Formats: sequence, structure tokens, C-alpha cells
Amino acid sequence: MMHKSERKNSPVFILGAGGMARETLDIYTALGRKKDVCGFLEENSKADGTDLNGKPIHDLSFLDQYNIENMPLLIGAIGTTKRKTLLMKLEKRGFKFDSIKHPSSIISDWTRIGHGCIIAPGTIINCQTKIGNHAIVNFGTKIGHDVEIGNFTTVSPSTSIMGYARLGDEVFIGANATVIDRIKVGKGAIIAAGAVVIKDVPELALVAGNPATVKKIYKSSEEKPW
Repeated sequence: MMHKSERKNSPVFILGAGGMARETLDIYTALGRKKDVCGFLEENSKADGTDLNGKPIHDLSFLDQYNIENMPLLIGAIGTTKRKTLLMKLEKRGFKFDSIKHPSSIISDWTRIGHGCIIAPGTIINCQTKIGNHAIVNFGTKIGHDVEIGNFTTVSPSTSIMGYARLGDEVFIGANATVIDRIKVGKGAIIAAGAVVIKDVPELALVAGNPATVKKIYKSSEEKPW
């Protein structure tokens, strides 16, 4: 089996306190790991000390109390690729990241999933697929065989990605999009909701429509909305 198992009984904090964070808590609950979750963490949190779905919200500075011997696991439940800056900063501090897969997901034994990933309910991932670190694959997504998905890529609900497709790092795919087989999607590209991608997508491009066409090419990752 090539995809990693969750580290049961390891304390974990969920980074974020929005919808994706709440969905992530539900995945831990479905895995029988709700007790492992110590709470939610936000940068410059205005909700510090409050409760969300039975777990406390803390400011990110809450992590300052931990040293290398007692660091909890983290997981980045922020539904945009802009989570990269925060997660890279925490990795440099020595924090390790959990990966979780909802028990309703169907994942080939010959799939490789990196650290920090969230695989949501109803996802199907076929054989020889590789998913990089800190990727989010949302509910109802279908991924064919021999697909590669890069680091910090976000796949929205009910997306279809067909065999041998290649998605670079920091790609954002909107809900109900389709990427046909053998397509290459460049780093930092955005595929709009409902788009049908039948041609390769350049880096930092926004594509939309059926068939999808380039609507804009961003000058940098900082310019992108996601």
C-alpha cells in the first residue's frame, strides 16, 4: 500500500476556522479521531478563546508553547492555495503534518499521497496516481489512473480528472470542472467551476468555459484571487 495511514492518537491542530476546517473536523470524527483534534488555529484570530463545533479556536501564537519534543501534528484546512505561505513557515519551525482520508473514499492501494493532504468524502482515486504535499481533494471528486497532482493544489467538489493528467503545484480547480486525459495544467493555474479542459493550460492562467479557453494570465501568484 503506497498511501500513508493516519497517525492515530497523535494530537493535531486544524489550521483555519472556516468551512474547510469544519469539514476536516468531520473527517477526523468519521475516522474515530475526534479526540485527537485539540482545536482550530488562525493567524491574528479575532475568535481566540471561542468554541467551534465543540473545539476551541486559538490564535496561531498558541503554538509557541511547544518545542521539538512535544510538537503536535498540524493540518492545513484552508481552501485556497494561499495556505502555502503559512504551511511553509510552520514546516521551517519543525512542525509535522497529518494526512487524512475519509473512510467513504475509494483509494487504490497503488496511490501515493504526500503529507498534509485532506481527502474528502466520496472521492475516488485510481491506481498509480501521485498526490503531492498539502493538497486538498474535495468531496465527490473522481481521479483516474496515473494522474499527478502537485503540492498545495486544491480540487473543488465533484471534479473529474482523467488518466495521465498532470496538475502542477498551487493549481486551483473549481467545482464540477473536468480535465480530460493527458492534459498538463501549469503551476499556479486556475480552472473555473464547470470548465471542460481539453488543451494544456499555461502557468498562472485562468481558464473557463466548455471547452475551456484562457481568460487571463496572472503576473504572479500574489495577484491571483485564490
